[in-house]
Amino acid sequence: MAITGQAAPLPTKVCIGWGLGTLGPVTVLTATNVVLLRYLTDYVGIAAAVGASLIAFSKVFDAFIDPALGALSDRTKSRWGRRRPYLILGSALLSVAVIAIFSVPDFADVQLRVIYVGAILLFYAVAYSLFTIPYLSMPAEMTDSYHERSRLMSWRVYAVGLSQIVASVLGPMLLGTLGGGEGAYFWMAMVFVPIILGSAWIAFAATRDAPFTEPAAHVHYPFAVLVRSVAANRPFLVLIMVKFLTLMSLGVQAVFAFFFAHVLKLSDSALGTYFLFSSLALIASQPLWLWLLRRTGDKKQVYMIALAVGIPAFLSWFAAAPGDPAVLMYLRAVIIGISGGGAILMGQSLLPDTMEYDYRRTGLRREGIFSGIYTTVEKLAGAIGVAFVGAMLSASGYVAGRGGDTAQPESAIQAIYLIMGILPATISTLGIVGLLFYNLTEARLKATSSAIGLGATS
Repeated sequence: MAITGQAAPLPTKVCIGWGLGTLGPVTVLTATNVVLLRYLTDYVGIAAAVGASLIAFSKVFDAFIDPALGALSDRTKSRWGRRRPYLILGSALLSVAVIAIFSVPDFADVQLRVIYVGAILLFYAVAYSLFTIPYLSMPAEMTDSYHERSRLMSWRVYAVGLSQIVASVLGPMLLGTLGGGEGAYFWMAMVFVPIILGSAWIAFAATRDAPFTEPAAHVHYPFAVLVRSVAANRPFLVLIMVKFLTLMSLGVQAVFAFFFAHVLKLSDSALGTYFLFSSLALIASQPLWLWLLRRTGDKKQVYMIALAVGIPAFLSWFAAAPGDPAVLMYLRAVIIGISGGGAILMGQSLLPDTMEYDYRRTGLRREGIFSGIYTTVEKLAGAIGVAFVGAMLSASGYVAGRGGDTAQPESAIQAIYLIMGILPATISTLGIVGLLFYNLTEARLKATSSAIGLGATS
């Protein structure tokens, strides 16, 4: 049965189950953001600029196919709905990809290693999108309530926090326990596989009776029509501009492993402990951000506050040095986790609002296309972020190796400091400025309902 949405609260088990679906993909995404570049440079023996370029190229490649994958999910007809079959398919392919990424064959020729890594990263990018695009399209169909979407998304943020614990805490701790060699990365990936498959099946089962929509009779839109439609959706354009800026931080996360190893002189286990504090703070902050949203009624305002909270903590990394009290490092982790919890929640909550705005303006259900464009921006932002890290490290004279303990010049250390402190603070500031132009309030969204089917462009 096709349902166009409902204002009644979604059952909690549906919200929890759908939210848990992101556990596997975000675990892999976080792990690759945090440890992949260092794995490629320090253990596979690929130069930092080359490794970063491979990661960036895979994201750019994926970005170009994401809108097409979104349109594919819009057109899909099955007994399980338009989106849910892709949860299973995407998770299966993603499981294969994560194992292949962290088990690079020991080719004597470094060029063969580069080719292998490039090919696997392309496969991983497609697998990730096959899951994520249909998954992010589901909230706009599951409820038409402005605030219910924030509640639904809060469960996804809880799962994101758990994912960060698994990838950024358990992952580095496993690496430290297993000796930190190439084999340790393989076993870390093997631990991730049942998490990927299990979380996808939970989301698939939990959303069995959730509201959904059937594909329209004609859902093929000429490219020019799509461009005009997206261009007329100003809230969506502003949102993806802001997300482009803030999602660059995902790529910049690659510097954490370098900062802890070469600046703070700490182990992978210490890096895991840092992310444990950050992830727990992200999870624990959700009631705070939902309370603030209820008090203000303005997602944009709460989003701006969340971004502002993290700026002092980012800048404080310039004062960090080997031997600092652990409490300072963990205090930064907590503040950054709280900031990230609010930013993720509000950013994700605004996305289905802009999708509904398109539906109310045009009468067309195109959530997959908008999710595809959104993830395109996500990939491009991550590509630029990680490429910037790699380029900065190479330009500063960072020395790649095969053992993980290669001494680094002072110029490389200074570059790591700059990336760790200045870049995320600048990104957050620009994101706040961009949000000043976002104008889709709850009242405006409801008022747009009279334009359904009339082709309104306001």
